[in-house]
Amino acid sequence: AMDLEAMRRATSVYLVQRRIDMLPKPLTEDICSLRGGQERLAFSVLWEMTPDVNIVSTSYTKSVIRSRAALTYQAAQERIDDENATDELSVSLKRMNAIAKVLRARRAERGALQL
Repeated sequence: AMDLEAMRRATSVYLVQRRIDMLPKPLTEDICSLRGGQERLAFSVLWEMTPDVNIVSTSYTKSVIRSRAALTYQAAQERIDDENATDELSVSLKRMNAIAKVLRARRAERGALQL
């Protein structure tokens, strides 16, 4: 039944001051939610990349992940934008943002649809 309901909804929808979740509240707000410092079971894609962001190997695995922090989009962006932020979390966010920019630009060069 949950699979059929999730398929019907297709994705979570974000509106101003409201969110319509694809999955039931206990899943989206607890069991499947990434919370700082808590371990979660996951399926992970592991990429090995060169320094110039070329993927040289890919593997898929069941994993246990632990988020370092629960950040809002605004809080994450503030850490990325803060040139003086040199703590480990901020440096990691900046590195991931740089990688994302390279991958996004490559997708655009290959003709990806941009909405």
